Amino acid sequence: MFTLTKKADYGMALLSVLAQRGRGGRVSLKELAELGMPRAFMAKIANSLVEAGILNSKEGKGGGFSLNYEPKEVQVKEALEAIEGEVEPVSCAACPMIGGCGQQGFMGRLTGEIVGLLEKYTLEDLIK
Repeated sequence: MFTLTKKADYGMALLSVLAQRGRGGRVSLKELAELGMPRAFMAKIANSLVEAGILNSKEGKGGGFSLNYEPKEVQVKEALEAIEGEVEPVSCAACPMIGGCGQQGFMGRLTGEIVGLLEKYTLEDLIK
């Protein structure tokens, strides 16, 4: 079954808050904690998004995290990959039955469709 981890769930919640505030709108770890998100975990997730260039980080008073782009410019797939790594809902590479089950074609198409769907949506869609 394809599921998103708690890390992805929290990451998308962070991005939803920022999408509502638009490019340059900031959110601090303190604010996220007040919303019920674990502070240390959110710091790790936000730092992954900073490393990917999706977020900007500012320390000190008035600091926090902000989007480097307009919400409509960031694909959900790009954000999930920054948080989780490569989005690959189905992978036959590690399967012991590789080449013998007859499902590889279908699973490849399914993966392509899921990835395509994630590419279709942006952070702006999270707040619509």
